[in-house]
Amino acid sequence: MGILKNVFGKKEEKTDDDLKAAVLKKATANWNANSESSFINEQDVVVKSDPADIEESKKKNIQTVLLELAERGETGVLVTSISDKAGLSNIDTTTALSYLVENNYAEAINSPTGVKYYLTEEGRTQK
Repeated sequence: MGILKNVFGKKEEKTDDDLKAAVLKKATANWNANSESSFINEQDVVVKSDPADIEESKKKNIQTVLLELAERGETGVLVTSISDKAGLSNIDTTTALSYLVENNYAEAINSPTGVKYYLTEEGRTQK
C-alpha cells in the first residue's frame, strides 16, 4: 500500500510564479533557437515580379472594376458581384474599389446586404 501511495499520491501543484517562470524559460529558449537559425541574405531573395508589372496589374484591375461599375449604371454593386463578373479575386477587387473611393470615382454605401459601390459623377467622366 505504501508503494501505491508514493506513485499515486498527491502531486504538488505549481504556483503562478512557477508557471510564469516555466513559460518565460520556454519562450527564451524558443527565441534563442530562432535567432540562431540562418538568416536570409538579400541575394537569396527571389523577386517574383517586377514592381512595374505589379503597378500595371493594379491599373488593369482598377480599369476593369471601373467598367463594371459603369455597366451597372445607377445600381449599387457588391464586391462579390464585381469579382465574379470580372474574374478577379475579392482582394484585388477590394483594392481597386478602395482606390476608386479614395479618388472620388466611386462611393461606398452601407446596405442591408452589404456595402454597395456606386459610380460618382467624376467616375462617369473617367470611363
